[in-house]
Amino acid sequence: MKHDSIRSYKENGSIFRRESPRYQSLHEGICLRKNNRRGRKSDPELQKLVEVTAVVHDIACPLCRVKYGNTNGKHQEEESAALLEEFFKDSDLPKEFTDRVSYIVSHHHTIDGIDGIDYQIMIEADYLVNADESNFSGNNVRNMLEKVFKTETGKFLLKSMYQKRLDSAEEK
Repeated sequence: MKHDSIRSYKENGSIFRRESPRYQSLHEGICLRKNNRRGRKSDPELQKLVEVTAVVHDIACPLCRVKYGNTNGKHQEEESAALLEEFFKDSDLPKEFTDRVSYIVSHHHTIDGIDGIDYQIMIEADYLVNADESNFSGNNVRNMLEKVFKTETGKFLLKSMYQKRLDSAEEK
């Protein structure tokens, strides 16, 4: 399958079951990532990288459900690279680009070693969605706000989405 534009990635629902909660998560993630880009000087290549990463970041979820019976983040990270290699094999995207997407997706549940704004945005946006889906505690949200979130947009969204949880968290 030829993937010659960002639109083709957004429209490619064939790797996801449209009725699944993860598909909804995908779309929420794209919106959050786009919002994270607002307020920063526009960099079209970074935006494209972030958007493609958003679209494919949960590519391993269906396989993990079958293979492991869950979508544990570490399993997703372990399984993503091979799936992405297959997904991108007929793409006209540069190898350096697809390698970076694969790296981020294969680490998108790892908060140590964040090595770029693209990875940072992915961590923050994925957490924003997962905190709701997994009903993370106020202490968990506060810890992420204080130790992991770096972008102003990410901090703003975390506070605005989870203020009640933050208010209920124990002060350190």
